[in-house]
Amino acid sequence: MCGRYNLNLTQDFYHHFGVVNQLPSFPKNIQVSPGQIEPVIIKQEGLTLVWTMKWGLIPFWAKDRGVGNKMFNVRSESLATKIGFRKAFQTKRCLVPSNGFYEWKTENGQKTPYFIEVQDRPLFAFAGIYDLWEEPVSGREVYSFAIITTQPNSDIKSLHDRMPLILRPEQEKVWLDNSVFTSKLEPLLRPSSEILNIKKFDI
Repeated sequence: MCGRYNLNLTQDFYHHFGVVNQLPSFPKNIQVSPGQIEPVIIKQEGLTLVWTMKWGLIPFWAKDRGVGNKMFNVRSESLATKIGFRKAFQTKRCLVPSNGFYEWKTENGQKTPYFIEVQDRPLFAFAGIYDLWEEPVSGREVYSFAIITTQPNSDIKSLHDRMPLILRPEQEKVWLDNSVFTSKLEPLLRPSSEILNIKKFDI
């Protein structure tokens, strides 16, 4: 599960991901929560940074936007098998930039927060999917996204039974390339093999 992540972008961001457009200013949301509007990267005439996406997937088939309140994570095992996610998995994959994420562990009857970073990679990307939903009455278009989760690696197992899907740099363009059949993406849906730095966090 990923219910909160860190985002504090700097000018290095554009070079790191090679996006073709720039924001008027950088977001500095140290703790990003579901429901917030955050930047994600999609492939659209090059790698494009989209600022107007809500964290919490509202699929195109949803009857109301409230479904997004629960769909901020999507299990990797469901992407190809559930009709509700299959189309987005095929054609609407995205990168969710991050500096790290949070998990909570129950210790001595209390939940203790931990902050997790990728060693030697202060900026990385989660695999995500997005969709476009049209409000039935007003016709207003709403873009939203979800972070893919997978089985935990050895670093995360003691904290949680799920973890966000972290992509290595060479995997990012493959994830965004819609010419790649989803059946070829299976190797990317596995737990991260990268070394993670985990430390207690005082909120």
